[in-house]
Amino acid sequence: MKRISIGLFVTFLVLMVFSACQENVYMDWKIANERFFNSLEDSMKYYASSNYTSLPDSVKQVSPPMQKDSDKSTGIYYYYKLYYAGYPLSRQPNANSYVLVKYKGTLIDGTVFDQATTPSQFILSSTIQAWKDVLPKLHNGARIKLYAPTTLAYDTATLHMPTIPPYSALVFDINLIDSQY
Repeated sequence: MKRISIGLFVTFLVLMVFSACQENVYMDWKIANERFFNSLEDSMKYYASSNYTSLPDSVKQVSPPMQKDSDKSTGIYYYYKLYYAGYPLSRQPNANSYVLVKYKGTLIDGTVFDQATTPSQFILSSTIQAWKDVLPKLHNGARIKLYAPTTLAYDTATLHMPTIPPYSALVFDINLIDSQY
């Protein structure tokens, strides 16, 4: 009986140590995300400065300005770079649209967690909130880099995506090929 209780006590201690270590990993991601979005704010200041505005247009096409917008329901900001605005007379998706996209999703450290090199089709309403916010602003053919904070991405609900740590900010390279109603 004494061996069983000692075994249970040791197991309990081991579990406590591992759970404490795991929380530190999550806290490290929270801190890294905060620093990452602070650096995006610094980028916004650079793009607004005369150092960027005085550059020739050929350089600006390669490195377009960072743009900032917020989610209408929460007020949380996300950032994006618009590389190509798409075809101006083409339709823009809405919440009920099927979107045909090529994309690559990475963590802020550059680790790829998901990508579609061939076109993939989604119902826009079934995607993360950041996609729901930014894709309706685009026309077919648009290319964009989206920086999504954790609250507009998966937050802590990453059980179905084990390659994404909880509280992770995400970066997406998205090519909106087509949208259908």
